[in-house]
Amino acid sequence: MINSTKGLYALKIFFIVLGVFLLLWYLAPLAAGIFNIGNAVGIAASSVLILCGVFFGRLPHKAQTAVLCVFVALAVSFISLFAYMAHYMNYKSIPECSAETVIVLGCKVDGTKPSLQLKNRCAVAAQFLKEKPYSVAVLSGGQGPDEDISEAQCMKRLLVQAGIDESRLYLEENSTNTRENLTNSYEIIKKNSLSQSILVVTNDYHQCRAMLICRDLGLDLFHSRSCKTSAYSFLTFLTRDMLGVIKELIF
Repeated sequence: MINSTKGLYALKIFFIVLGVFLLLWYLAPLAAGIFNIGNAVGIAASSVLILCGVFFGRLPHKAQTAVLCVFVALAVSFISLFAYMAHYMNYKSIPECSAETVIVLGCKVDGTKPSLQLKNRCAVAAQFLKEKPYSVAVLSGGQGPDEDISEAQCMKRLLVQAGIDESRLYLEENSTNTRENLTNSYEIIKKNSLSQSILVVTNDYHQCRAMLICRDLGLDLFHSRSCKTSAYSFLTFLTRDMLGVIKELIF
């Protein structure tokens, strides 16, 4: 219940300003053709927040209290989940144990050209493979309907151009999602008797979901090395992966 007129006005402004800020952040990726469940949910939630600000003063006192409780609960849940996910962005399950098998998770290919995220993932993978000359990499990603080559093949080209010998690269070209990426990569690891001390290379927001799937598969020696995501698209992809993490935790 809001007893102060100034307090009520401040809350209305807060909801509207925060809602507009988040709405613009979720809309920004659309300019680059990025639309997924992350910005769909974000746009809807931001719009609701703006509407709450506009009509907050007209709500009964009990409804105002309910809105505030829901907002606080959601804000705390979002921050807590983000903190949990951030823990795995650059992670070593056993600090003194070095990973020997790199799994690079695929991302969109535009025709035959890698997306920015895929370039960044390959750059991080190439750096690690040069640091550890005995290590190998499983490049995981199938070919989508709008891709002229598989994501794995595109990654191979980038890594060979970066100076990595192709004999160190294993291709997994059948997966269509993260769980398939890791499940199929694990089969390649077992088939070729590769080390199960793995380093997953993907974007920062994606590492926690990868970790949960790895542990579900029995790959407990999980390490990660993350590449950063563009600021304008980070919240969209983070929100999408938060939903994925919740799904993995529940199911």
